[in-house]
Amino acid sequence: MAFHSTLSEAFVEKQKCENQWNVLCQFENNIFVFSLPVCPSIDIRNNMTLFSMLENCTVIEGHLQILLLFRTKAEDFRDLSFPMLTMVTEYVLLFRVYGMESLKKLFPNLTVIRGTHLFFNYALVIFEMVHLKEIGLYNLMNITRGAVRIEKNDELCFLSTIDWSRILDSVEDNYIVANKDDKKECGDVCPGIMQGKSNCPQTVVNGDFIERCWSHDHCQRVCPATCKSQGCTPTGKCCHTECLGNCIEPNNPQKCVACRNFFLDGKCVETCPPNYYRFKGWRCVTFDFCQELHNKCKMARESECYVIHNGECISDCPSGYTLNSTNLLCTPCAGLCPKICDLGEEKVIDSVTAAQGLRGCTIVNGSLIINIRGGTNIAAELEANLGLIEEISGYLKISRSYALVSLSFFRKLHLIRGQTLETGNYSFYALDNQNLRQLWDWSKHNLTIARGKLFFHYNPKLCLSEIHKLEEISGTKGRQEKNDIALKTNGDQASCENEVLKFSLIKTSSDKIVLKWEPYWPLDFRDLLGFMLFYKEAPFRNVTEFDGQDVCGSNSWTVVDIEPPPRPTDGRAPSHPGFLMRNLKAWTQYAIFVKTLVTHSDEQKIYGAKSEIIYIQTNASVPTVPQDPISVSNSSSQIILKWKPPSDPNGNITHYMVSWEQQSEDSELYELDYCLKGLKLPSRTWSPPLVDDGNKHNVSENEKMSGECCTCPKTDSQIQKELEESAFRKTFENYLHNEVFVQR
Repeated sequence: MAFHSTLSEAFVEKQKCENQWNVLCQFENNIFVFSLPVCPSIDIRNNMTLFSMLENCTVIEGHLQILLLFRTKAEDFRDLSFPMLTMVTEYVLLFRVYGMESLKKLFPNLTVIRGTHLFFNYALVIFEMVHLKEIGLYNLMNITRGAVRIEKNDELCFLSTIDWSRILDSVEDNYIVANKDDKKECGDVCPGIMQGKSNCPQTVVNGDFIERCWSHDHCQRVCPATCKSQGCTPTGKCCHTECLGNCIEPNNPQKCVACRNFFLDGKCVETCPPNYYRFKGWRCVTFDFCQELHNKCKMARESECYVIHNGECISDCPSGYTLNSTNLLCTPCAGLCPKICDLGEEKVIDSVTAAQGLRGCTIVNGSLIINIRGGTNIAAELEANLGLIEEISGYLKISRSYALVSLSFFRKLHLIRGQTLETGNYSFYALDNQNLRQLWDWSKHNLTIARGKLFFHYNPKLCLSEIHKLEEISGTKGRQEKNDIALKTNGDQASCENEVLKFSLIKTSSDKIVLKWEPYWPLDFRDLLGFMLFYKEAPFRNVTEFDGQDVCGSNSWTVVDIEPPPRPTDGRAPSHPGFLMRNLKAWTQYAIFVKTLVTHSDEQKIYGAKSEIIYIQTNASVPTVPQDPISVSNSSSQIILKWKPPSDPNGNITHYMVSWEQQSEDSELYELDYCLKGLKLPSRTWSPPLVDDGNKHNVSENEKMSGECCTCPKTDSQIQKELEESAFRKTFENYLHNEVFVQR
């Protein structure tokens, strides 16, 4: 990792080193030691010559991606090696590189992958490497954060011989499937086995006590348990506690290959001392270093320029802070940090992409025209991008936005100044929004319109009461002329309820809710077409009717149409309508409301009824089984058992019950000749206990005749798990393709 120069060369090299921001400089025992450059993220694709970017790199401060090399052959990699590389701070991705058979010569000293930034939750991804036969990273000792994904590598072996628990803190999230090793076609032979001796350490994983190796000529290094993740020397002595993965000399923080915490002047330290700042999660830098990065990015007009916050040099101030340009420090904002966006005269929001241009804006200088005709998950996307806008200097126009049900995505908007107005002196203009049903939840929202009038025409599902409420709250009442708010084309297709329905019966079980509510009949009972019951899961009691709704399929409410009960004709009390909700989740809170479905006439438009939103929780039930149990024997008298919580707890889980039973020893173990060389213990496979003939199942009549058994059908939980795994694989592959395929 470092080269030593003579004292006569030291001064020259020291000056040269200190003039480079991306080089680690240090002195050791009066001898100058300069480490090779720290490289930024490296992306090698399409062209073998790009491997030259790896020359002299000791640390990649970022990620390493090697991908999409389709014309390469095995001989192209035989003389290619980068022994200086010891650490990658983010992740390593290998994808569709032809001819690459192993990484052991390419990166013989790669020791640590820190995982400060992950690729879809993974720090090491090896995917569709068609010629890779072994991983071969025999010096890899630590993956600090993230998991491993090794998938669809048809020639890849030596996977079952790697004990990943010695490299990662947790192996539960590893995804290693669809490789040659899965097909039991690999003859993995660790070093020494062919000579009748075992050279590699042996560990237990899932009951298999075998040798651990990366290839036929390299064992996996396994340090004593007392060393933990700090690593050890080749002789098995523990490194200093500030080391990570490996070291040259035991108990010496200046001889670490990588640092557990931070690197400073050739030494691993727990924290950065005064006048130094943490950088990228692994080294200490000076104020001048951070300021130089800041100045470079300002000159390049990049959006993220390095600043100092809480003793760390980071790319940008966190939320709630703003930059003090005199000292590069992030200082707290008084309230929400303002972000002013100048639009010129106006900006049309006709897509999610257009809305993304205003992400984070709090003050908009100009006017906004919303014209959203369709799209997926529109309400959530608009809230994510426009939800912080507090003030619009011009006017707000909502026209022909057929995808909008509510304007609640403007959750922070409280002032429309009206400094520029739409034709006719309008500062709030709503025209031809066929599905707009609500402006805001006025119990939680306040809006002031400083100048200008309101215009509402052809909003058939927007009740006049909603518009009148806007007049009162915004201070525009009395400004409008007679024809500014149309009486016949606003709310003419809506059920603008003026009565409240009350629930009369509520009963719950673990998967059902029984509801009844008070009867409702309009003046002309023929106008009542029925009731609509709305319900959805609601972890918190803050749901409104129009949250997350648009007309393009994104409606989180489940809607049930219910026929009206028979109308009594003999003077008896009318029966209460109701509904039995089935197939609900146990121990889950639901938000529920019911409203009438009525016809309309020109003579009478505003009638109907609707209940308040109520919250009902279903009863608890039996939880599903714990997931992914893993057992390891760490001594002759102990077994460690780990598991994940049930996928559906169906209540508050207070404790687990663990049962075990001693099994009789296999007689085969007593008959073996343990003096034979290379003898392996037989693996015991679990076999289910015999069941009585009366309890046998899954045997068809034809199979009874032939005496053969059929394969047990998959249970619903197995089928569901396969579906979830398939969806997970598709999600990962979509993410991978979106990330690696870049438009030229």
